[in-house]
Amino acid sequence: MLTAIKIGNFKAFAEAQRIPIRPLTLIYGANSSGKSSILHSLLFARHAQETGDLDVHRTNIGGDSVDFGGFRQFIHKRDVTRRMEWCAEMDSSAFTGHLGELLAPIKKLTVSIDMGFTLDDEGQPLRDLPEINAYEIFGELLTKDPTKKGDDSLLRMSKRRDGKLQLDRLEHEHPLFKKVLKAIIETATTTLKIKPSDTEGLDEAINAVVPEIIASVGKFLPEGLVKSEALSQTGGQLPLFPISIGRRKEDLAAAVRFFIPRTLDDLIRGINWAIIDDLTRLQYLGPLRSYPPRHLAFSQHHDPNWYAGGGFAWDVVRRDARVRKLVNEWLLAPDRLQTPYELVLRDLVGIDQLAVPLLDGLEELSEKGLDIEHEIDEDHTEYSYPIIKDPEAEVTKLQNLIRIFDSEKLNELILIDRRSNTAVSHRDVGIGISQVLPVLVGAYASKNQIIAIEQPEIHLHPALQADLGDVFIQSAFGENKNRFLIETHSEHLLLRIMRRIRETNNGELPKDIPPIRPEDVSILFVQPKDSASVVFELRLDNEGFLLDPWPGGFFEEGFRERFGKIEK
Repeated sequence: MLTAIKIGNFKAFAEAQRIPIRPLTLIYGANSSGKSSILHSLLFARHAQETGDLDVHRTNIGGDSVDFGGFRQFIHKRDVTRRMEWCAEMDSSAFTGHLGELLAPIKKLTVSIDMGFTLDDEGQPLRDLPEINAYEIFGELLTKDPTKKGDDSLLRMSKRRDGKLQLDRLEHEHPLFKKVLKAIIETATTTLKIKPSDTEGLDEAINAVVPEIIASVGKFLPEGLVKSEALSQTGGQLPLFPISIGRRKEDLAAAVRFFIPRTLDDLIRGINWAIIDDLTRLQYLGPLRSYPPRHLAFSQHHDPNWYAGGGFAWDVVRRDARVRKLVNEWLLAPDRLQTPYELVLRDLVGIDQLAVPLLDGLEELSEKGLDIEHEIDEDHTEYSYPIIKDPEAEVTKLQNLIRIFDSEKLNELILIDRRSNTAVSHRDVGIGISQVLPVLVGAYASKNQIIAIEQPEIHLHPALQADLGDVFIQSAFGENKNRFLIETHSEHLLLRIMRRIRETNNGELPKDIPPIRPEDVSILFVQPKDSASVVFELRLDNEGFLLDPWPGGFFEEGFRERFGKIEK
């Protein structure tokens, strides 16, 4: 599971910036400070992994909302001599099985991808397209030396002229590899007892195998090591290396040379698949949501902006009764949007298809007869005339016959104004509902996803911006278990989350709100500094108060507008 990413030389960012990813990550900053670049870096990584294209212009999930313009546009300062850095940081405790055992000494893993143009001696690109230049894995120990700065490198690979990644460095003094060597000796050799000197003198064997370890680049992350003698034996029982008294050192070295490539292959494949799995969970909703046509049943599906523009949300609400119910509860709640509107489905049937069900209905009426009663004429009380006792019930019978008849139907999603029981279009009720609906659907319909949203609060009243905080909390910490990266300007959204942290700590949470703690939230502020942008993380305490000063003051604009003097 991703716990953070790092991005360097990407758009507004020069030096690599660490972006913690928690269940709720809120990203603030001035306009054009680089907030959206954080979300876009994830779109870039997913697109690169799906297609192998590093010269990205548009992505599948970004649609028309994001146009990267190609590598020469999004590399920092348009400087083609720079290398872009993209890193994924993971909690190693999430790994299970053999890989989990292997990574037991590690607190967190970081995978770094370095990419850019291959340059000639004069600093000009040799090729038209950027390439992966280097791949590195770092492993921070559970008991890290406080005097040591940075993460501990496990291995580094760089690209060669043949297009392959070759191992440059293997830190076999790292505790992880010491554990690997110990495991190899204990399980893959015939020796019954490990001597202190057994792991000594293996440096030569490891150094000899390092130049032979080559990985295929893959689309974005390496796919694993190129087949070697050790990797060719993929099934059945692996060999047990005999250890003789006279050749103990040589025999142990042979076992290490055989198993080290296999272990590295398992390590690289397992870590990379974990990153890929998270990238495939990414969803994106842009800042300008689609405003569908009046008649949704005839709207065009799967346009380029289908997901990023929120068009998909209307289809989800139309098809999924559970999500429609949750959205309606939010729309109708007296303490939330307080609209008189409810989303319902209406069946559209062609007139030419009504003949058969209407004929069946008339025949049924002929056979069973109508429920008739007699009404007395007011002017001539001695006379009465027959009338249908319950016309609405008879109409309902005909409607049901049409509904169950096997005819081609279109489900039209409409709004019912409950004040007058009138059907209206979303085009008649203001743009706010159309903008918030994709946000609600993303939160209610998605499970175990990473949901990146730009400006969820757009066109919403401040009170409703705060209520969105509860929607995100319920989606992240309820049964859906989503993670949110939210680029926003809304102080009301943050204030609601801070309030829920305080209520969790004090035992005052409303019964429908899951507990939320400071460590569940990442508040980031992106600020221009010199010619680049930097990211500050602002911490919260158990009472929901900020431990770090808000850069420039906490939403001081509102305070100044209320109480400040106008300078002339």
